[in-house]
Amino acid sequence: MKVLKKIISWPVVLTIQVLSSVALLFLLFKLGVVPTKYMIILVAALAVLALLMYFFMKPAKGKHAVNARQSIGKIISLVLSIVLLIGSVYVAKGSSTLNKISGADTKTVHYAILVLKDSKIDSLSDLKNESIEYNLQYDAKKDMNQIIAKAKQEQSSISYDETNDDYSKLADDLYNNTVHAILVNTAYNGMFEEAHENFANETKEIWTDEVDTEVKSFAKDVDVTSKPFTIYISGIDTYGKVSTISRSDVNMIVTVNPKTKQILMSSIPRDYYVTLANKGKKDKLTHSGLAGPENTVKTMDNFLGIDINYYARVNFTSLITMVDALGGIDLDSDSTFSTGEYSFKKGVQHVNGQKALAFARERHAFGGGDNMRVKHQQDVLMAMLKKMMSPAIITNYTGVLNSIAGCFETNMSSDNITDMIQMQVNDMASWTFTQKQFEGKGVMQTGGAYMPNTKLYYMIPDDSSVSENIAAIKAVLNGQIVE
Repeated sequence: MKVLKKIISWPVVLTIQVLSSVALLFLLFKLGVVPTKYMIILVAALAVLALLMYFFMKPAKGKHAVNARQSIGKIISLVLSIVLLIGSVYVAKGSSTLNKISGADTKTVHYAILVLKDSKIDSLSDLKNESIEYNLQYDAKKDMNQIIAKAKQEQSSISYDETNDDYSKLADDLYNNTVHAILVNTAYNGMFEEAHENFANETKEIWTDEVDTEVKSFAKDVDVTSKPFTIYISGIDTYGKVSTISRSDVNMIVTVNPKTKQILMSSIPRDYYVTLANKGKKDKLTHSGLAGPENTVKTMDNFLGIDINYYARVNFTSLITMVDALGGIDLDSDSTFSTGEYSFKKGVQHVNGQKALAFARERHAFGGGDNMRVKHQQDVLMAMLKKMMSPAIITNYTGVLNSIAGCFETNMSSDNITDMIQMQVNDMASWTFTQKQFEGKGVMQTGGAYMPNTKLYYMIPDDSSVSENIAAIKAVLNGQIVE
């Protein structure tokens, strides 16, 4: 009983409140997103609360009055301590998530053993004493050997046969029943779809594994609160880790000038015919992603003649989660159209994650096809950025971060991100958004670096459009206003 009285005595209760206040202040200071003036206000407010509780709970004359006042004071103090501790956990969780999505230094290669969907083969045990075919045209032998060794641990009787034919022949052999299973790097599955349009729906994965590789930092750091910078944004449409190597379905250069408060979004078609940095030959821009985001950034550096400071990857299958975490976004549609179960009217409308994804993906409803889809992708990103910069979200950014973990990553450091958040919290400035798009002419031809003998659709860059877009990017970097 005496121990219990000591535990709930007013000095102990007040000490818990003070320690809870210190913990929250420490975590906020460590996170670095709250401007100094607001930190001072918060410190003062918590100090005042502690003093109020002290005067409320300290012993005074009048035993019955003291007991009642102290009891009420203890309850209030304990409630405050609980709120402060919950806030501390919330901030700590947000800090942890921020560290996970920033400073990205890993790329993941997803391998799978595929069989035809209508096959009765559902696991490695169903392939006992059979062979699985693989190809090393694009994969490192070391990585493939590692994957094969892991698969053999589960079923040692299976043999693995390397083929030196063109990579796309793996799918041909599977469809022709030359083999019953193939081992592939799923980033290249799109190549199979050129000859087998429904490859994704006509095959199934019966075993998977991944190889993570550390990537040396290729960020070109600047003071993001005072110097202009560029970010290459890659949108992938795959399931699994956002770090998984894949073709990039959305390619956008975002140019940010923190002094003029201008953001320029320049979209580049996925089929743009550019020289890939890793191949030294031309191919679709989307194929540059098969060698990792660092290869796409280098490809863009060379193509634009402009340094790309950072990159960010967004998994569009998780766009639903991201938009819902923001409480929905406001989209301004240029026209009235329908896609699937969703309808959009011309003008501004508030949409949730599911509807935003439908808006970003639709292309068949427009004469412009991919051009309109690219614009809609810009519209969704712009709406998300505007919502993120609003007071309601910027002050609750930890909740947003916790919701988007796993579907977004960037090689920008956590310090740079928190500096930008602090800047926005401090001045709550409004930003000007401008949208532009690289244009070209579509052709069917052979000669691409990855599939040189296959006739594919490419978009040949329009020189005047390229020059215009590069000039706009440079103008924003130089502090000029671009319309």
